[in-house]
Amino acid sequence: MVKTLPLLDALKTLTMPGLDRNLFSSPDWLNVVCKTYRCHLYVKYIERDGNVASYIVYSIVKNFLEWKICVCSYCDYFDCYIDRADDWTIFFNQLRAEYPEYRITVRNLRDHFARENPNFQVLSKERFHFLDVRGSIESIWKKTHDSFKSAVKQGQKNGIKIKRCDKEDLPKFFALHLSLRKNKYRLFPQPYCFFTNIWDQYLAKDRGVFLGAFDPQDNMIGATIYLICGDTLYYKFNTSRLGSLRFRPNNVLFWEGIKFAKERDLKYIDLGSSGYQQDGLILFKNHTGAQIQDIIHLGFAPAHYKFSQKRILKAMTWLFTLPWTPAWLVRFGSNLIYPFLA
Repeated sequence: MVKTLPLLDALKTLTMPGLDRNLFSSPDWLNVVCKTYRCHLYVKYIERDGNVASYIVYSIVKNFLEWKICVCSYCDYFDCYIDRADDWTIFFNQLRAEYPEYRITVRNLRDHFARENPNFQVLSKERFHFLDVRGSIESIWKKTHDSFKSAVKQGQKNGIKIKRCDKEDLPKFFALHLSLRKNKYRLFPQPYCFFTNIWDQYLAKDRGVFLGAFDPQDNMIGATIYLICGDTLYYKFNTSRLGSLRFRPNNVLFWEGIKFAKERDLKYIDLGSSGYQQDGLILFKNHTGAQIQDIIHLGFAPAHYKFSQKRILKAMTWLFTLPWTPAWLVRFGSNLIYPFLA
């Protein structure tokens, strides 16, 4: 009843409904993921009356960190296309039969069938923001919080300039991205090739915009990469220079993103996920007027599951993000470890 194909074969031979319903289920995004991280992505599907009725897209992860089936790697969320509640149970049983020693994880936003499936437990939650920009630019401005308006005006008063950047500006963006992730969050940055692949897949085809924020001396102090899928603009990557608070680059960049969405006649802005402990980021997104809900990380682990080695990851992250670690070594560490973080 259940059939399986590698993702690329499935895209060539099957009509899979709903692929472009959001960025993370789209073939373009999955192509970026495969190209950057060499993921092994597969599709399990159920046919009824000669058509694909339900399917899941998943990666098989087997490395020194862990063994798992992930729906789906390197995505903020991934809601599978499920026709009936029982179909999730069929897929689950098939995965368990094929990979009895693997745990299963599902990054769920809107798939209520997954949430209601008794085989899964809630592992964690993240906050998710979604902004409706179908009204006039004046009405959108009015719905933002007073502190957001004040920050935009402050940045403009202090001489911040917003430019639409080219691929040649990606190294400046990456330098800020690396510094912020390393020094503020003590995390690895994504590999540089991830951003060049995104550029080639989206921005080079005019399906997004790379906005840079510059101080009066023309130094990049912040940047945001927005991507377009369907009727939605995705606020996908944002960074700023530590110490640039008086220019309020993030607020000004987001307001310019809203104006870009209106320019392209888009209806929504997806602001992505935020960890529950990221109070400042959640507050910033709240102040844009966006609606908030939860992303639920669901999971299953077989009895005596023993392959998780997150302590190794924690040790490597600590080592490569020490204050005195040079940027080139952080970048090396990112290229080394990120393909294992599916």
